[in-house]
Amino acid sequence: MALVLHSTANKNANKTLIVSEFNGVKVELAKDFQMGVTNKTPEFIKMNPIGKIPVLETPDGPIFESNAIARYVARLNPKNNLFGSSSIENEAAISSLKRGLEALNSHLASNTYLVGHSVTLADIITVCNLVLGFKAILLKSFTSEFPHVERYFWTLVNQPNFKKVLGDIEQAKSVPPVSTQKHGQLKEAAKPKPKEEAKEAKKEEPKAVEEEEAPKPKAKNPLDLLPPSKMVLDDWKRLYSNTKTNFREVAIKGFWDMYDPEGYSLWFCDYKYNDENMVSFVTMNKVGGFLQRMDLARKYAFGKMLIIGAQAPFKVKGLWLFRGTEIPKFVMDECYDMELYEWTKVDISDEAQKERVSQMIEDAEPFEGEPLLDAKCFK
Repeated sequence: MALVLHSTANKNANKTLIVSEFNGVKVELAKDFQMGVTNKTPEFIKMNPIGKIPVLETPDGPIFESNAIARYVARLNPKNNLFGSSSIENEAAISSLKRGLEALNSHLASNTYLVGHSVTLADIITVCNLVLGFKAILLKSFTSEFPHVERYFWTLVNQPNFKKVLGDIEQAKSVPPVSTQKHGQLKEAAKPKPKEEAKEAKKEEPKAVEEEEAPKPKAKNPLDLLPPSKMVLDDWKRLYSNTKTNFREVAIKGFWDMYDPEGYSLWFCDYKYNDENMVSFVTMNKVGGFLQRMDLARKYAFGKMLIIGAQAPFKVKGLWLFRGTEIPKFVMDECYDMELYEWTKVDISDEAQKERVSQMIEDAEPFEGEPLLDAKCFK
């Protein structure tokens, strides 16, 4: 039975489709999928609450985010080498995705593929990310500076498994011009007006300019209007990031020295549906999506999310530091995930709760008697 990929045909879907060709796994695009329609149906929202594509339906539950989907399909055939033929190649394949053209060109000067001696998942994802650039804006005059990348790209896109999904690729011959004129100006230039009309337009022009120059003032975030706090959030984030040794003595002590209960508040969160967390990578993917959607609060928050347990069902618990004495209203209103957790304000006069905060910040293991599967930081 084929796995169903809910998506339009695009580069993110192509990653999975090419992996499936190499892996001998049947993956089909959902029939009659319409962006803006299908992804807003209750059935789709149940798979991905934020309505983004692609989403893969699997026996283990839905998976979203294109690289996570590609990794899942790659793992379905243990005999393939898409993750490399060893654990070292596995890590190299994933890290290779982050390299830029110069690093890629340098690497390919002495290598046919990113990892090992055959196509891996890293190659599939890298080529899919390059396709749009080659087709739209990367002219020959530009890519010729990276001859090894050119050789690599054209070799792979002409392999049967790539070509079956991507079709024939033609490199861009020109870059679409970007006009510095406004749309209205272009329209006027294309169709000159009589002199009298031009004079009238000239008289009205100052009014238009006035209207353009008087946009509605953007409302300030209520958190920016709070009284100044002795705690500077960026100072804490730097201390957390830069402390590599003696974490408890340096970072944890520094945190409590900085903490201002009048300007900030600490909150424990517990996922309400831990009985659903039966697959490790799906659970980690779920938490990663939550942190991405919390980006709107990055200026006002710091968080730690722990995935706990040696076996399913896995527990998800978190600790959050927010500006203000309550959870910001705009976070509760705009981040869907907030309602999936039980939120409890930390009482720092309780030494047991204070110690629990310290343990969560430093990823103490075991945590509450259980090992950590993963720990993620929002900063």
